[in-house]
Amino acid sequence: MASVIRIKDITIKTPAHRATYLFDGPLTLITGSIGVGKSSLLELLKYGLGGSAKLMPAIRANVATVEVNAEFSGRLYRFQREMGDTKVDVLDVLTGEIIGPWSVTNRKYMPKASQQLLTILGLPADLRIPRRRVKPTSDTVGVSFFDLYRYIYLGQNEIDTSVVGHADKNLDNKRRAVFELLYGLNSPELINLAVRKGEWLDKEKSLRNSAAAVKEFLLQANEPDMDQLRRLGREAETELESARGLLTAVRDDSEALLRSQRFLRDRVSRLRSALTEVSASSDAISGDIHKSRSLLAQLRLEQEALGRADVARHALSGLEFSVCPRCMQDVTARVAPSNCCTLCLQPEERVEEDLAGEAKRLASQIAETESLLAEDEEGLESRRAERRGIEADLAEATMELDRSTAELITPRLEEVQSLSMQIARLEARIEQLEASSARWSNYKLTLDEADEALRSASALDSKEQELQESLAANRVRLDELAEVFNATVRNLRLPWYQSADIDRETYMPVVNGGQFDELSVGGARKTIVNLAYHLANLQYALENDLAYPGLLIVDSPRKNVGQTAEDSAVANEVYKAFARLVEEFGNSVQLIVADNSVPDFVADSYPELHFSYENPVVPGAPHPGEGVERVH
Repeated sequence: MASVIRIKDITIKTPAHRATYLFDGPLTLITGSIGVGKSSLLELLKYGLGGSAKLMPAIRANVATVEVNAEFSGRLYRFQREMGDTKVDVLDVLTGEIIGPWSVTNRKYMPKASQQLLTILGLPADLRIPRRRVKPTSDTVGVSFFDLYRYIYLGQNEIDTSVVGHADKNLDNKRRAVFELLYGLNSPELINLAVRKGEWLDKEKSLRNSAAAVKEFLLQANEPDMDQLRRLGREAETELESARGLLTAVRDDSEALLRSQRFLRDRVSRLRSALTEVSASSDAISGDIHKSRSLLAQLRLEQEALGRADVARHALSGLEFSVCPRCMQDVTARVAPSNCCTLCLQPEERVEEDLAGEAKRLASQIAETESLLAEDEEGLESRRAERRGIEADLAEATMELDRSTAELITPRLEEVQSLSMQIARLEARIEQLEASSARWSNYKLTLDEADEALRSASALDSKEQELQESLAANRVRLDELAEVFNATVRNLRLPWYQSADIDRETYMPVVNGGQFDELSVGGARKTIVNLAYHLANLQYALENDLAYPGLLIVDSPRKNVGQTAEDSAVANEVYKAFARLVEEFGNSVQLIVADNSVPDFVADSYPELHFSYENPVVPGAPHPGEGVERVH
């Protein structure tokens, strides 16, 4: 199942240029000095497929579109993505069928690129794994195509710091999950069982916590038993019915009095509405006045600026330059066309009439704005006077209504309030009694549901163990991979090599008995070990027909290695390792390697894409300089 991904070519388009780079044969070399865009080319490959990319600002500023032709599971697809876009257009090259666009983010009505690529490779598109490997719960995280891509792309920034993202806790969990799937140590069905078991265990824990809280509450609250609850409930219902009858009688009596005040209440309501309208009108006019004053101030500033510009133009119009103020070269002998500036050779424009017209326009606008402002200020004063009259009428009507209410309505309202509070207390009491009864009856039900959830989790655990046993034989692959990794490191003829192994729990490389993070701080050993780990994975997958893409993209395999004779010998062994893979597996493998330079024995045998400052990866782009930015 190896060799399911093969990069055919990439086309980079700028507004003015277009460049296509082919990846012919099992090994393609990308060489050139620092800053010519080698790393950006590899990042653009990933970007074109729908991933994020770390790019120099100059690359981002110049590249308009990326187009990648790649073979997935024997079919050739064309991926086209505009820089900064969050979707990828996809075409089946053989049939001409447009199967995109795919989204690179989560869009509700558009397929996601990473899920579609997994589907093409025959892998689960919506695989989710528990966020915690120990005692997993229902909390899960999705595994995407680009989690798999980390195994086939060893980038310059990670080659001496991170093994397939192990330094990031979230990525490390997914790194292990992808490894287990590729090596048959786990399966989508087994992962799904773990997720479902976690959900049932979460539910069981939640139910038992709820039951314990209910029981503790009932004990501390000295809740009455069920017989007492029924008796207290009947007494409360009788009192509630009596209080409701009294409240109905008082409300009927109060309603007759309220109807007698209807005219007065209506007048207060109308006055309040009128006050609201005139207040809103005043606020609107105030806003218009503020805008007019702001506009008037701006127009006067423009008028003053225009005056200053006219004064400056007249002050400078007679100046003649004898030398260029930028480079200080003599320009007196320069022949300029008539009506053109002797310094910049641009036609001299007549701006006096334009300035006069602009001044006239500004004066007209100022006059018009002042007129509108005066009208608004007059209207605002009128609204304010109207508002004062309405406020006086409203105060008078409100006082009259208050007097009437105090004399006739207030006593009855107090009685209504007292009965309403009594009813509310009785209803609350009844609800409390019902809640107590429900808590007692639900307590046992909650425990029963917790027991059922535990039984469901146990049943899934049994199935999980059966599946794990069926996959247990595949763990021998870890021993076999360790042998391949040890041989790979040994063949690099490293002076500090003693032994190399694979951690059976974390699947991380172990060299001389030490973990990857324990290797030298300088980075050279980490670079070599990381590279050897990826080469061993690739070799083992090809030898054993694992679901591991027969593709490896490496950026800067000699990073931090050094320039001594011993360092050069190590670098030569690295490229010999590349060559051995190609010789052994031929077209079943594809290696894409970017480096400043490569040994002659490799350059003479394999296609090389060489770039320089005069011929960078992105045609027409200047030297990118410092800094990278991530593009999603």
